[in-house]
Amino acid sequence: MLNADLYHNRPLDLAGQSHDGEPARWCVVQTHQHSESLAERHLLSQSFRTFLPKRRRTVRHARSVKTVSSAYFDCYLFVLLAVHQQSWYPINSTVGVRKLVMSKGMPIPAPYGVVESLISATDDDGILHPDILLRPGQRIRITDGPFSDQLGVLDQVGSAGAVRILLDIMNRSIPITIGRDKISVIS
Repeated sequence: MLNADLYHNRPLDLAGQSHDGEPARWCVVQTHQHSESLAERHLLSQSFRTFLPKRRRTVRHARSVKTVSSAYFDCYLFVLLAVHQQSWYPINSTVGVRKLVMSKGMPIPAPYGVVESLISATDDDGILHPDILLRPGQRIRITDGPFSDQLGVLDQVGSAGAVRILLDIMNRSIPITIGRDKISVIS
């Protein structure tokens, strides 16, 4: 079961809006190395809503092997902010935080839907499963390269960042392999 509210200290408001009507947006926080969980804990204690996607990895040390969870994006986490309504200045002085990613003196919100899709692909333990974002059988549009703007069906999701798509060319399904960054899902 996927859990969309796992890393929030209170339930999400409907329509993603703050209490004052301004839409709350996910912004990126850069943390010190290996301090993502520490920064998240301190941001939560200041009543900020956070999202820290994690991954499982195997650690070998001194003849022992164990599986641990760590941040999916090293040195980054997300915080939900209503930039013009909420005081976000304390974020930069929070323990574990290096800085809030900003431009022209204001936090830069992540593009709509990016963090929300990451949240939807996170399980109850906070582990991000990117293969959930792309599933075989989905309709795909190629956004870059020689097959730009072609429509196809996702056939296989590779672990190294490549996907195989079946394109309908001259009444035949032709498989092509392309990078994930060169496709978009058609809803």
